[in-house]
Amino acid sequence: MVEEVLHWLDVKPGGFYVDGTAGGGGHSAAILDASAPDGRLIAIDRDPEALSTVRARLAEKAGERLTLVNANYSQAAEIIAERGERADGWLVDAGVSSHQLDEPSRGFSFQQPGPLDMRMGPDVPTLAEYLESTSREELARVIKVYGEVRGSWGVAGAILGAFSRGELKTTTDLADLVAAKQRGGSRKIHPATLVFQALRIAVNRELEHLEAAVRQIPKVVKPGGRAVFMSFHSLEDRIVKHTFRELADPCTCPRDFPRCACGKEPLVEVLTRQSVVAGDEEVQANPRARSARLRALKVLPHTHSDV
Repeated sequence: MVEEVLHWLDVKPGGFYVDGTAGGGGHSAAILDASAPDGRLIAIDRDPEALSTVRARLAEKAGERLTLVNANYSQAAEIIAERGERADGWLVDAGVSSHQLDEPSRGFSFQQPGPLDMRMGPDVPTLAEYLESTSREELARVIKVYGEVRGSWGVAGAILGAFSRGELKTTTDLADLVAAKQRGGSRKIHPATLVFQALRIAVNRELEHLEAAVRQIPKVVKPGGRAVFMSFHSLEDRIVKHTFRELADPCTCPRDFPRCACGKEPLVEVLTRQSVVAGDEEVQANPRARSARLRALKVLPHTHSDV
């Protein structure tokens, strides 16, 4: 959704932008091109491999216009504060990247055997370490809430039992176990898909970092600037939608009050009434874009710099 990102981010020559999820560098490259000749970009990613890819792809061409930072996008406010200048626009493309999914050694996919890893960066424990330290109650909660999987208690028990017996060595071992436990279901997707999603979210604390990032928007983006957040499943989109709404209407007064007494003013204006989705042509070229949901907002002028 490169064109949609550039449109809603309102990228202009000479602007200063932040790409919170550098990934393979596609959006970063487009922002640098659209902001040429003197636009600047900070590209952030928690995955050192992603930054190496972006560096090889863009560093020579962009020169000093591009700054790479190995961090989580939930640290964007700290990164911006160190530079003393808020951005004209901030993009966050949440979720797992195509490179991470396609590389078996990262442990995100069950299409080929890989290690029980699932880390988006070195700042979190591996899936194996997570399973070693978690309880059945917590794992069942993760599978139920993050994967919306029925029978989560039984699935959690089966996973931890097999893991403790040394029967889970690879991602395909885990997928086969889940498929056997979920046999008889009518899902059109592989039975392990949502369990893998839940485990990935838990290992990387994805939803926690996403909500923290959304709440930082007024600290990262200058008044009049924009933020664009892309999500790929309902849990992410719900966080973005609801937190955008809270920033746009922060009033805490009871609904029956005739006028606002709390004094909390809107910090942003939501620009997308509904989430923006990929067009048919893009979905045909990139089937993963089918799940993408884009939401955008504009930061309003405010009297306090410590929002």
